[in-house]
Amino acid sequence: MFAADLLRRRGRRAGAPLRAADCPLLATEVAFVPHGDDGNWIAMRQGVPSARVSRAVVELLTAMDGRTPLDRLHGRFAASQPLDEFLRLVQRFRATGLLDGSATPPPGRWTYRAPLTVQFATLRAPALFGRLHGLVASLPPRLIVMTAAALVALGGVAAVLQLADIAAAASSPVPLPSLVIVIGTLGLLTLLHETAHGLALTRFGGSPRRAGIMLLYLTPAFFVDVTDGWRLSARRHRVGVALAGPAVHAVVGAGACLAALVLPQRPIRLTLLLLAVACGVIIAVNLIPFVRFDGYLALMSALDEPNLRNRTIRDAAAWTARVLFGGRRASRSLDRWWSVPFGLASVAAPVMLVLFALARAARALAAGGPALGVLVVAGEGAIALVALHLVVRWLYRVHRSGVSTLRFVSVIAVALGTAALAGVVVPVPSSIALGFSVRGDRVVLLQAGSRPAVDLPEGAQVTLLSNGFLVNDEIGRGTLRTRPPTRTTVAPDALFPVTVDGVALSAVAVADVKLTSSPTHLPLTGQARVDLGSRSVWQALWTDAVLAPLSAPGDAHLPDEKRHGENQQDDTEKRDAHG
Repeated sequence: MFAADLLRRRGRRAGAPLRAADCPLLATEVAFVPHGDDGNWIAMRQGVPSARVSRAVVELLTAMDGRTPLDRLHGRFAASQPLDEFLRLVQRFRATGLLDGSATPPPGRWTYRAPLTVQFATLRAPALFGRLHGLVASLPPRLIVMTAAALVALGGVAAVLQLADIAAAASSPVPLPSLVIVIGTLGLLTLLHETAHGLALTRFGGSPRRAGIMLLYLTPAFFVDVTDGWRLSARRHRVGVALAGPAVHAVVGAGACLAALVLPQRPIRLTLLLLAVACGVIIAVNLIPFVRFDGYLALMSALDEPNLRNRTIRDAAAWTARVLFGGRRASRSLDRWWSVPFGLASVAAPVMLVLFALARAARALAAGGPALGVLVVAGEGAIALVALHLVVRWLYRVHRSGVSTLRFVSVIAVALGTAALAGVVVPVPSSIALGFSVRGDRVVLLQAGSRPAVDLPEGAQVTLLSNGFLVNDEIGRGTLRTRPPTRTTVAPDALFPVTVDGVALSAVAVADVKLTSSPTHLPLTGQARVDLGSRSVWQALWTDAVLAPLSAPGDAHLPDEKRHGENQQDDTEKRDAHG
């Protein structure tokens, strides 16, 4: 009974809210080291930087001896601050692992980071990067930076000179050998990218503690833990550590552009341009400041504002709770005018990136039939569950912050009712993506080994697109003509943005297209988007997100197109004759 009371008073139950009578204890593995001449300190957990704190916070934390209750600490260190705000501050200390009994273990060989990141690491990174640094220590840093900058500048000029070729490469199907080379090179570049972070930190006097592989938003990648960078006193060094990784992709992308400019062989040029485009996309995404990528770390270092994203998200959550639920006005975690907008963007940006990636994958696999559709629906379901978890967790925190229960329930009920009603009455355009193939004077719509999950209406508007790996350019328009589904074989690029010589895939011809525009160049294969008209939001979500990917299989008893092709063409000619 004594032990249970001691655990309660020390606040060891990390999930339970702290109370004024609790007596927290500073974790034994936590130590504080001074950080430069700015009066701040680095809180270290087992030798790993956890947070940068002020001298006042260090004094508060070191006073937590497991015997002094929080109400007494409040009167001693933060008497001018409301008690509930002080308790929330101490709760954050416990959430970051600074207090005894924290539910957050220090990073180890494997770590989960919400919402969708799992890391598997080695703890021998310091020795590994120490040896790597010994191999490159003789190279002058200024020479490395100037050489990289010159190469990137020349690569930019080469990219401008090849804009038309780059656009064509991005909007055309990719030969399978080129795709394999690009993917393999990007995997190697990810390793070099993370290695550059670790080498930069080592060169400036820090030490990477962990390195390994991770699943980042369901995508495998390498990583290096450079949190020790907060021990560097110079901001430019911390910024340099953050930008060392994107610099690798910039140099390689620039080199690929330069090589493509001087190499005339088309397959080689195409592969190099695709690599350059992929590097450019990776750099652009990596520099987004609202996600915990390198751009965010560079911005945080340049502003000298640690935990920038978490602090702004807390400010945005407090502002939203006050506006929607009448919560109390709380002091800001970040005293800058853009704290709330930045926090809102930090919540929305990861969601938008994941949705964009999923939509792009769904569109690329749209004509691939139900087997690939299962992967798309599984991804959608995982994202929906993570989003629901985040919303529920935020609502739970809002309710615990002391808002009126009546207003809390009323606002949620109104929001759910409005969303349900809008989903029924608000019309949105709906469409389905198929493949197409040009056969003589006919344009045939195709789907891999299945019938479409929805009825294709006669006369529906059809937009013909290039089946590009990154971009789909519009190349023509027409109207749909229904026909009995028939089995056929097609080139892979009629269904997927990949070309494979000498390979044919089984497909179902589901409709024809009568062109209403005269494209200057209509490729033999591509992607087609069929307009299904306006539907309610819920109908469109069900059709586009579930039915379309999971097209019902049923081609086993379909006739071959070869046997029915002449009849189909005769029918088409008769319809043309009758206007």
